[in-house]
Amino acid sequence: MPNSVTPLRVLQISDLHLKTQPSSQVWGVDVDAGLNAVLACARERHPTVDLILVTGDLVGDEPEAYPRVRQILEPLGVPVYCLPGNHDFPAAMGQYLREGRVQWQRYVSVGDWQFVLLNSSFPGSPEGHLAFSELMLLDTVLATSPKHTLVCLHHNPLSVDTPWLDTMTVANGKALFTVLDRYSQVRAVAWGHIHAEFSARRGDLHLLATPATCVQFKPGTAEPQIDTQPPGYRWFELYPDGRLETGVERVDPARHSSD
Repeated sequence: MPNSVTPLRVLQISDLHLKTQPSSQVWGVDVDAGLNAVLACARERHPTVDLILVTGDLVGDEPEAYPRVRQILEPLGVPVYCLPGNHDFPAAMGQYLREGRVQWQRYVSVGDWQFVLLNSSFPGSPEGHLAFSELMLLDTVLATSPKHTLVCLHHNPLSVDTPWLDTMTVANGKALFTVLDRYSQVRAVAWGHIHAEFSARRGDLHLLATPATCVQFKPGTAEPQIDTQPPGYRWFELYPDGRLETGVERVDPARHSSD
């Protein structure tokens, strides 16, 4: 637990796309090897972590793969809080990740910080949408708690200047920012989905996307293109006064290859 001078240390991983069969591939990339390499790198570079956030697409269209998600992430020994993406199955995810260290959680409070994990998935569509109940959850949390806040979801809530991915943003992203703009304690919004790094600001609000643990997509393209960038994760240091530091670490495949 962080104290008055020690930051809360958080890792974000995203877009695991795990399958029931180990060493399955997505766009020619071994999803298990990528995840294992990312986790090995994270353990080496960030040996002390308070919690891990997984921002969607835990599985790749196979609900039977959720036990493998738990099998791989549970040994990390820290709380792992997940939310669904467009390749997930919320009903199955809620069943398999109901308890233990690896959970689908909606709200988490640790020290001077709180985390709101929103479900932006929309059944039968790759596009994002925040149901009224999700926006109400966010508004209620922010109205009742002044803690510094990190908001997480899967889909990008605004354009990331990659045309084919920008067809799958949160359709009602303006409604999200209408809520966020009312509360000064929100420090950052973090998401996955785009399989790439992204960083921008909206006033004092950090807007952050995290690379996938599997295949990477090249930013700025009109059609899907694989990027040569290796997989990665995002780290956060969250201070009691609301200051945050963050960065993306990419895996060195030669040093962190899976056995």
